[in-house]
Amino acid sequence: MTIGWDLIANGVSAPEGPTLGPGGWVLSVCSFTRDSNPDVVGGDIVATHPDRPGDTRRLFNTSADGVAGIPAALAFGPDGAIYITDEGHRAILRATDQGVLSVYARSPNGPNDLSFDREGNLWFTDPWGSSMQDAIGGVYVLRAGTEVLTQIASGLAFPNGIVATQEELVYAETRTGRLWRHRRSAGGRLGEAELFAELPHQAGVETQGPDGVARDIHGNLYVAHFGAACIRVLAPDGTQLDPIAVPGRNPTNLCFGGPDMRTLFVTLDDTDLLVAVQAPHQGSAIQFCPSADKTWAYESWLDLIENSPAV
Repeated sequence: MTIGWDLIANGVSAPEGPTLGPGGWVLSVCSFTRDSNPDVVGGDIVATHPDRPGDTRRLFNTSADGVAGIPAALAFGPDGAIYITDEGHRAILRATDQGVLSVYARSPNGPNDLSFDREGNLWFTDPWGSSMQDAIGGVYVLRAGTEVLTQIASGLAFPNGIVATQEELVYAETRTGRLWRHRRSAGGRLGEAELFAELPHQAGVETQGPDGVARDIHGNLYVAHFGAACIRVLAPDGTQLDPIAVPGRNPTNLCFGGPDMRTLFVTLDDTDLLVAVQAPHQGSAIQFCPSADKTWAYESWLDLIENSPAV
């Protein structure tokens, strides 16, 4: 499917993990330092408003205590804080609306992506250092109100994007090109892993596979297909629908936003862009998302964003 795209931000160094913030701002991470924009460095958390493309603000940086931050994904939690998977720290970090960072949870390898469910349980993938030859990646859940880390899956070749709903847990395994699903019972019990879909292999592309994921209100799954220059759209049964073209070979992650939640914001690693494309359906509201939750009460985030320096 060929759909036009709009440029939201450029020169965002190794962009990843977009999420919808307060007031329609789109937040993303800069995983590594590159030369495309000397004012943006690895570890930066930035925000750009779709109504003001190119107006990008640096909120804070995750590097601390002698550790270079390598953030990969963001999600607002039930307490109004931002939770950040950071492979440099091998931890999930928590940031307040004052930009104060702390370690929320350590992980065995180094976390990549995360998803809160309605109860506030935090699900995340933990791939750092895993490969086809050394499949040590795992998937974990940190139950709300506890410090208990439970392993959901192991032996994965770079687990990546993840989304948790009341009905199921779905996550990507980049190196194999597969997406896995665990069905959830009414009581929250998690079923065994089952193969949800396997993405087509792109001939001649060395590094490729499913990266970040998002859902629409019909249960379709949108998958950033790294190495394939598109967003794959999968029906609830795993059937592949028409893909959405993007202006770069390596899309890393995506989120829904816009006034009607029909805009996909996509980060592109090879072009250092954040772009907007129109989705065929309305996206599902992300749990605890400031722009989608009418009860969200942490408006001081807006002050932090709007008063942060432009880059």
